[in-house]
Amino acid sequence: MGKVAEWTRKDMSPDQQECFDLFADLVHGEHHMHGKVREHGKGLLWNARIHNLATYDFDGLTRLVIMAHERCIRVEIVTSGPGLIGITAFKRHKREGEMWARHPTLADAIKSLAKATHA
Repeated sequence: MGKVAEWTRKDMSPDQQECFDLFADLVHGEHHMHGKVREHGKGLLWNARIHNLATYDFDGLTRLVIMAHERCIRVEIVTSGPGLIGITAFKRHKREGEMWARHPTLADAIKSLAKATHA
């Protein structure tokens, strides 16, 4: 039985490459990306071995949210295996329109949250 080829950056669509770049920037370089990255529909799923997803001091969670809004990439934390965190990413191309097709700026997300908490 032959070895299954690794799925690499050259196999990714341009949108998937942007998602991959977000993951790499989150951990300060592709060489720090521990865990497998796979195709997930039109996006990516990273079964990550990452332990710094917090809002402060180890601020990976804050940086992930800010980068996602800046880059117009929908990110979701999903279940994964033991010792792993699943992170999905899907590139969006619009700031307005249908919910499934857009991604707000960080400023717009903050405004929306402020409205919801003061209603």
